[in-house]
Amino acid sequence: MLTKPKTKRPAKLKKVLTVANIQNQTVTKLQWLGKWLDAFGKPQDRGVWFVWGGSGSGKSTFIMMLAKALALLNFKVFYNLLEEETDDTDYIDRTELLQMNEVEKNFHTQSYNYNELIAYLNMRNPPKVVVVDSITYLTKDWDQYMALKALCNRKNIMLIIVGHAEGKNPRSEFEKSIRYDAKMKVFIEGYLAQCQGRTIGENGGRFIVYQKGYDMLRGES
Repeated sequence: MLTKPKTKRPAKLKKVLTVANIQNQTVTKLQWLGKWLDAFGKPQDRGVWFVWGGSGSGKSTFIMMLAKALALLNFKVFYNLLEEETDDTDYIDRTELLQMNEVEKNFHTQSYNYNELIAYLNMRNPPKVVVVDSITYLTKDWDQYMALKALCNRKNIMLIIVGHAEGKNPRSEFEKSIRYDAKMKVFIEGYLAQCQGRTIGENGGRFIVYQKGYDMLRGES
């Protein structure tokens, strides 16, 4: 005789939402201006961004520019540097080039492994923005990524994931899965960041990272 599998009843079901409930929710969006608004519009100040590109594309510069733009909004930004060392001259030079001293109160960096990062985010007053550069140096495990994402959701943290490119696509299947999962997706090639996310600005999602390099690659003076 077949028996029905037992299912555990939840202690309390979440309340179902009406249209009014949905539309009356308080949503906070990024209140930036200028070329950030033109390219990316006003996305929510939460969720996952996935940014990928090849070597020499301008990806590292864009990530630092994005970190500074968010710090200027008075968000505490933590840059988890994994692909480089914190005392690498390239990283130091990038902070000087982009004048990160202007946001020194809101910008911090370190190289944390997965467990260290989780412990840091579980501390009181965690950062509002976390940059993981890059994700495959932190983890290649989907369950660990989802656990990190869930923690950031609970803490209302904006999670920026950096990935590598093979052609125009993320290099690994793991990174491709993150791209599909992310709300905001930004591909960088030839010093041009192209928004492919859910929120796109009035210029069609184009953000030039380095004007001179962009022009030179396209044969413009």
